[in-house]
Amino acid sequence: MFGFFRKTVKSDDEKRAESLPRTKKVQFDPVALDKVEEDMSADPRAVLKYSPVNYYATKNSYLLCVFYYNDDYSEIYMQFEFRADDKVKGTSRFYPIDKELLRDILRKFGQNI
Repeated sequence: MFGFFRKTVKSDDEKRAESLPRTKKVQFDPVALDKVEEDMSADPRAVLKYSPVNYYATKNSYLLCVFYYNDDYSEIYMQFEFRADDKVKGTSRFYPIDKELLRDILRKFGQNI
């Protein structure tokens, strides 16, 4: 009942990511967050195995990937959200990545940086 009074403690990565001026969002086929956390802990390039999806084709459930970055791409963070019916069902932690990985991910969606 009084859950809205709880204070959430943000990690340093989360605070830093949210302070960056730019964001970009892409969607992947649904993958369980446990699997994402396991893959990303082992190798951040594992995200390249995930299949891109068009939001309008499968908006009933998908894995949203949000990038937070600055203008010169010197600092980039990535976070995953599992969404079902446009509601967040769970989020991953923030992962710092480099410009090359961001570039490779966006190329899967036909975007170049």
